[in-house]
Amino acid sequence: MKILITGGHLTPALSYIDWVKKNQPKDKLVFAGRDFSQDKLQQKAVEKYEVEKRNVSFISFSAVRFGKSFFSHILTEAPLFLKSIIKAKKILKNQKTMVVVSFGGYVAVPFVLAAFLLKIPVVTHEQTMVAGFANTIIGFFAKKIAVSFEDTASEFPEDKVVVTGNLLRSGVFSSRHQKPAWFKNNSDKPILLIMGGNQGSQAINEIILESLPELVQNWTVVHQCGKPTKERNYKLVLETAKSHLSTKYQDSYFVTEWIDGRDLFWLYRNSIAAVSRSGANATQELAVAGLPTIFVPLPMAHKNEQHKNAQWLVNIGGAILIDQAGLDSESLSIALDKIKTFQKPMKEALSKLSFSKDAAKKFYEITKEVTLKS
Repeated sequence: MKILITGGHLTPALSYIDWVKKNQPKDKLVFAGRDFSQDKLQQKAVEKYEVEKRNVSFISFSAVRFGKSFFSHILTEAPLFLKSIIKAKKILKNQKTMVVVSFGGYVAVPFVLAAFLLKIPVVTHEQTMVAGFANTIIGFFAKKIAVSFEDTASEFPEDKVVVTGNLLRSGVFSSRHQKPAWFKNNSDKPILLIMGGNQGSQAINEIILESLPELVQNWTVVHQCGKPTKERNYKLVLETAKSHLSTKYQDSYFVTEWIDGRDLFWLYRNSIAAVSRSGANATQELAVAGLPTIFVPLPMAHKNEQHKNAQWLVNIGGAILIDQAGLDSESLSIALDKIKTFQKPMKEALSKLSFSKDAAKKFYEITKEVTLKS
């Protein structure tokens, strides 16, 4: 079976790839994705790196952002959108694609429409509690729609929906991982993990930059800051800030553009607290690992989805939410002190949650089913 994978949600796509590579090695995989996570800022995406690391072919693809702004600029965007469908159609033909597996996002839309025109079956997965704009469109053309939460099923045609759970990376369920070779830390200070998603987060980066001299006094900070943009190289900026710390504190701060899966899984299990955006995959992986987290939702997320992702964990007592407008050094310090005080009950609350370990298998079975029926 020749499967073309595409979409904007990288983590579940990687989980799917890992499962297929391990359990269905005869299947052929190809991934169509972005070179840049932010086109205007020329920020390189990590998709190519992660996909090719798994010995899967990566096809670079540029697409128009298919959201509400598309319709307000339809005269200029529509011709580009049509070109992207033609390009996607050519790729599907050249790759002899048997099924398109979508993980939502604007990159997937041209492939789904091209597949529909070519009568190639499509399956898609929705990770969040709220149906994404692209997946709402994709749902009309998909044979099956897998969702992470039962509550999300009502947003799609009933006869197409299957609740699989989210495709979390298998390593997150294990508590035993090797310490990262680059983490040369001899301090007994607790570890604080900082993440801003695949792209990093300007708002979180700025607060860490401002708060760094105070943070390193009480924490060993590991910070995933994201790839450089044409406007700012945060890794360089943060490394400069590190060099200005007193010598005894410089070893308490580690900054990197991206943390590979195995290293991240170790950090999940050995950190005391985390600060993160609240995308569906980040919130669920952190919850599985039992890591109390301060979530800073992306303010402009579709239907306020990141706020809802975080609020779910706040409601059960396993996380703290700080809106971006209220994020400053003081609010961060107060939240971190709260996690130190209530770490045990927060971890206990997270331990009571249940997550599917076989979502990737379920989603693959759906993929196979629609392919055989086509």
